[in-house]
Amino acid sequence: MKLSAIIFCLLLSVKAFAQSGDPLYIVDGKVVPSISNIKAADIMETAILPDTAAVAKYGPKAANGAMVVTTVAGAITVYERKLSNFNKRYKNYLEKHHGDDTKLAYVINNTILMEKGKKTVGKLYDLEPGNIVKVDYRTDRRFTTDATIAITTTDDGN
Repeated sequence: MKLSAIIFCLLLSVKAFAQSGDPLYIVDGKVVPSISNIKAADIMETAILPDTAAVAKYGPKAANGAMVVTTVAGAITVYERKLSNFNKRYKNYLEKHHGDDTKLAYVINNTILMEKGKKTVGKLYDLEPGNIVKVDYRTDRRFTTDATIAITTTDDGN
């Protein structure tokens, strides 16, 4: 099923949860008036909250439920923030490069994350801070990347 069809179904589901009116739209943690301008390829994940769960999380403005969207860019911001808490050199690199990590290579538990697509973003986004043991920032002039970010977790399954 195409992602646009999935989004349409999700919107219908939110409407089903709602008693009347539009749900509250949340994109990357911010309330937005609509999600119609988001490209399907830019969506990392979505969640639908029925009215009671939405009100508990977002207050009365979510009385008709909420549709929560995390974009790829939002997921990158989340994992960069998580990993920055574990390594000052990594944090400084991101600050210097305005959050652009395209010249960094990532390794989780000795497994290189090869491509820079949604799959890699998803693996980094899904890391639980409580499972991160260490984040190393390693440079080596023999490589074409600026640095390698080696992440060690308590979970060997990554």
